[in-house]
Amino acid sequence: MTEEMTNEQYQNRIAELEKQLEEAQNDNSFEELKTKYETIIEEKNQEIQEKNKELEENSKKIDDTVKDLNKEVQEKLEQTEAYKDLQNTVAQLEKERAEATVDAYIQKGILLPAQKDSAVKLCLNDNETFSNLYRDAKPIVDTSNNRTSIHKGKVERIANYFKN
Repeated sequence: MTEEMTNEQYQNRIAELEKQLEEAQNDNSFEELKTKYETIIEEKNQEIQEKNKELEENSKKIDDTVKDLNKEVQEKLEQTEAYKDLQNTVAQLEKERAEATVDAYIQKGILLPAQKDSAVKLCLNDNETFSNLYRDAKPIVDTSNNRTSIHKGKVERIANYFKN
């Protein structure tokens, strides 16, 4: 049989041959029917083997595709982790840069130590605004004389107050 039979057609054909077999058991055509019956079964078995082979090939293709996808996902995950590490490093460097900038302004007397946290936040979030605010600012604290955080004149007034 060259054309593919459905299971229903196959079952019908088998039933027909079994019926003919019962009728022909006493007849000389028994061997002929037996051969036809065996031929049909052999053809169906070959068909099943071909389908199984196709299924195995497709299964291998699917397995290979899944392996490739898993490999791609793993590579992307590794890239993502490396990217996160890089982002963390960049963020840490940005924070250190902002702290160094603010510390420089504190040493110049432009900012007070109490302003450090908020100044660092501003420098991190909006460096341009931070630079515009403090670039040309004049010192509010005289740190050159005795490294005090208040003006020299104020120190003298306080000293005179305690002398009296």
